[in-house]
Amino acid sequence: MASLLAGRTGRDLGWPVIGAVALFAVLVGGGLAYQGILGTGAAERLVTVMLIDAIVVVGIQIYIGNTGVLSFGHIGFGAIGGYVFALLAISEAEKLKRIPDAPFGLVGVELPPLVAIACAVAFAVVCAFVVGLGLGRSGAASGAVAATVITLALLFVTHEVARNWPDLTGGDRAGLAFPIRGSLDSRVPTYGALLIALIVARLFARSRRGRLAQAAREDDLAARAMGIDPLVQQMMALLLSVAVVVLGSSLKVWEDGSILPGDFFFQYTLVTLVMLIVGGRNGVTGAVVGVIVMTIGRELARRLGQDGFEVFGIGLDSAPLDWIFRENLQTVFLGAAMLGFMIWRPSGLLDDLEIDDWLRRRLGGAESDVPPALVPAPEAGSSTLSASGIDVRFGGFQALSNAGLEADSGEVVGIIGPNGAGKTTFVNVLTGMVRPTDGTFSIDGRQLAGEPAHELARAGLVRTFQNLRLFGSLTVEENVEVAALVAAEHRGDRSHQDTAALIAQAGLWEHRHRRARELDYGNSRRLELARAAAMAPTFLLLDEPTSGMSDAESVAMVEQVKGMADAVGAGVLVIDHDLAFITGISDRIYVLDHGSVIADGTPAEVQSDKRVKEAYLGSAAT
Repeated sequence: MASLLAGRTGRDLGWPVIGAVALFAVLVGGGLAYQGILGTGAAERLVTVMLIDAIVVVGIQIYIGNTGVLSFGHIGFGAIGGYVFALLAISEAEKLKRIPDAPFGLVGVELPPLVAIACAVAFAVVCAFVVGLGLGRSGAASGAVAATVITLALLFVTHEVARNWPDLTGGDRAGLAFPIRGSLDSRVPTYGALLIALIVARLFARSRRGRLAQAAREDDLAARAMGIDPLVQQMMALLLSVAVVVLGSSLKVWEDGSILPGDFFFQYTLVTLVMLIVGGRNGVTGAVVGVIVMTIGRELARRLGQDGFEVFGIGLDSAPLDWIFRENLQTVFLGAAMLGFMIWRPSGLLDDLEIDDWLRRRLGGAESDVPPALVPAPEAGSSTLSASGIDVRFGGFQALSNAGLEADSGEVVGIIGPNGAGKTTFVNVLTGMVRPTDGTFSIDGRQLAGEPAHELARAGLVRTFQNLRLFGSLTVEENVEVAALVAAEHRGDRSHQDTAALIAQAGLWEHRHRRARELDYGNSRRLELARAAAMAPTFLLLDEPTSGMSDAESVAMVEQVKGMADAVGAGVLVIDHDLAFITGISDRIYVLDHGSVIADGTPAEVQSDKRVKEAYLGSAAT
């Protein structure tokens, strides 16, 4: 656990920086080589534009790639930043000529370009914070379509304001079309901004906040059950991404020497999004590759058009290809690339593959093949989970009626009942997935009813799901580490097991570098249990952990659950239809029928109870 708390400096700090520098070298080195071969001003301009596009696309990737929320509004933030930069950096004399009636006293303001960029970034980040609050309320945490619509609306609002406020922006015709202290005649600011963007993007992805955001991206409900509040992670990703996008947008304005409303509207939005999609939106390396591929493709399409649509002297602008090979072939190429990748390879060329991960696997040295052993949990004071009077109504249906239980942290309590008895609903109430209509529950007197799911997990109520909910694109190791990261911050009063030891205890050591979605069903169940144990829970709530397992696997799961619970010093509440499993694992059992508790006691007492036989086994059993 100490290695995790230390941040695994090499993997999460050193190698990401090395990867960022390698990407920087590829972009800059390749661009300079191309420029040197052609030796033209057009080639120099193309390379500069590519580098600036890379900054913007990497900025967009920080948000979309880590949160999974599709944003059309980042170029809108770029427009805001671009105009702020222009208004602050353009000379007073030029503003008197172009926008003499500019509000807020801007005519008399003239700042050095780098200072103006800093101001533009700060202003746009404040705007992003306000928009981020709206995204949170709209349901961005669960990937709701409202979040995408809000970002699209931002893009249109910024465009319309720029068009229709000529006193400030110069309007749609003139714009702010004049040099900003000449032009960006050196690439040094662009090089510096690109390197910063790449390093920031990779470090955020490997940071605690970035990894929690990626978990929520994979499964919002499971993330909340592991104590993650997606809104916090998404807000941080948004602010950081907007800062990087505005940095690139300001350089774009500085390079162009002008800004018009159309410069940061739908065309540039599509260009940058396609670059991200083509390379792979979940990785910084993919974002850079997408910029390179699309820049080369668009330039080839442009040159093909200039050359009269001929290849080796064969004309392409006659039937039946004349509907493709015509003016604006770049736009056709852009649309075809987006459509093709969304249909045939939505994860992009590289998905989430990172160059630093690739380098680390080959150059970082061999890992130890011997996992650490679990350390027995120190004796802790007993905790009591108490629930009483729990009612849940869905419309006219009474799912739970005056349900309750008590469980101590040193025991295993089973919950059984026929289908539809309310077992899963009861667990959903205790873990914040369902809000009770009435009733209370607490741990050691701390009232928890009505708390959101992530707060209940942080309080010690950690669950698994009847239907598997893993972070599919993350590895086995990363799934467990995510829970441990939350526990390190919010479960400091509990003892913590080393994540590698938990993985080994679950029988997953040989699979630790595989993605969770690649595991078979039994190993997936064991991973879910190990991930829950990494949260250092007070109580583990297991919803049918043997569902879909054979008898032999069910017997093995009994030992697995007991071992994990003992290792972290947690009590266990377990739901299952398998009577042999429940009686074999439980110290006490509660029986639900039609949403009410009809019996409780030891396994022997419950098995001999007439009401249980009638409700659970059927009246014929009597």
